[in-house]
Amino acid sequence: MNFVVTGAAGHVSNPLTELLLEKGHDVTVVGRNPKNLRRLVKRGATAAIGDMGDVPFLTETLLGADGVYLMIPPMWDSDDQKKQSIQYAQGFSAAIRASGVKNVVFLSSYGAHRHTDAGAISGLGLAEVVLNELEAVNVLSLRAGYFYSNLLLSLDLVKTTGHMGNMFAIPGGTFTVVDPEDIARVAAQAFDTLNFKGHSYLYVISDLTGTDEIASLIGRQIGVPDLRWAKFPAMDFKRVLLNYGFAEGAANDYVEMFATLGTGLLFEDIQKTKPKIEGTSIEDFAKTWAAAYRQADATSVI
Repeated sequence: MNFVVTGAAGHVSNPLTELLLEKGHDVTVVGRNPKNLRRLVKRGATAAIGDMGDVPFLTETLLGADGVYLMIPPMWDSDDQKKQSIQYAQGFSAAIRASGVKNVVFLSSYGAHRHTDAGAISGLGLAEVVLNELEAVNVLSLRAGYFYSNLLLSLDLVKTTGHMGNMFAIPGGTFTVVDPEDIARVAAQAFDTLNFKGHSYLYVISDLTGTDEIASLIGRQIGVPDLRWAKFPAMDFKRVLLNYGFAEGAANDYVEMFATLGTGLLFEDIQKTKPKIEGTSIEDFAKTWAAAYRQADATSVI
């Protein structure tokens, strides 16, 4: 079968492409930078260089495809991520209708049931609504947990301050986390079998944990047994985002998202539906985090 994978240099798209190639499928990878796709092309993928927001380009790329994996790219320069997510989804829908693709897997998020108060995550939920308006097209939205890879952003924080942290603190056993490679495996299976019908969503969660447990497990792995998780004030967090180059609107959206995350409201539907929890455990990821920490130390010494 022939599949198109957007954002193919990303944490999920990259391993998904590899899995589909291993299963013998033809895969076209979509990206803006040919260098980022070079390794996948060497593995047998076909590159389509262009912008996912370009509907004519995406339509042409999708022609003849049995399915497409869609993701909304990071929008750190956006003034309104909810609005822009809807615009992306509308473009995706137009390309899908024009190309005749019948199977769509969309990368969404835990908390996508909240459409107004969760920043970028609300944007993904609103994009689900748009995609679910497609008629005679099977749409599977993968509501993924909080990416383990996001925790790697704390490497420098731990080195400079001796603690981890973010704008939220989550009680033990309630924080839905996921390894991006686990998402890739679920998406690859969905495409390989095409057993999803109509419009549906599926939670992809590797483990349930809490922020204190995350800090404790990582601390033990790096020899800092008293490593703690700190909760940052919203304005301090926003200032950090702006310093990183976020637009004002994008920074506000992330502050809103993490504020709602901290209340536990993003886990409401998960607690009701009680989805399967499987994949890379937080204990195993702590080892990965520690390896990255030691590698960073070695690099800085060199």
